[in-house]
Amino acid sequence: MKKELYLVLIFTIFMIGACRTDSTKVTDENTSTKSAALEDLGKTLVVPWIVELNDSTQMMEIKKNPDADMTNLGPADIIDAINYKYPQIKLEWIKQEGDIAFVKIADARYLTSGSGTEGAKAYLAEVTFSLTELKGIKEVNYNFIEGDHARPGVYTRDDFKDFN
Repeated sequence: MKKELYLVLIFTIFMIGACRTDSTKVTDENTSTKSAALEDLGKTLVVPWIVELNDSTQMMEIKKNPDADMTNLGPADIIDAINYKYPQIKLEWIKQEGDIAFVKIADARYLTSGSGTEGAKAYLAEVTFSLTELKGIKEVNYNFIEGDHARPGVYTRDDFKDFN
């Protein structure tokens, strides 16, 4: 009787373990599938410019991302990379008119209230520098509802001089 009970217990434990799925495997498979598709297109989900805190000066700096490859990238690709990096803020490409890129953030609450002043400034700097890296774009016109930490309007690289 004891032997049968142990066998049932071992069988049950084995079945429970076999039924569990490993969520990291699913995520890794999805990521590798996305990466392979992006490689085929020569695209990347890496933001071309990044803001970092300089440890020695304690100042924010904007730097060209060494992992970014601008080859074959257009505005939609950069928007995708930014949205991938910042999933709480959904940036939308509207159009390009002359040398101005028009973008919109339908729900800017995280940007304007949830990320703090420095977080909002870092986000706007990364988006502005990344989009103005594209040929023909010198300014970025942001459309969103103003909040405590960010305001809409036209931004250029000059607006972030204090980052360097």
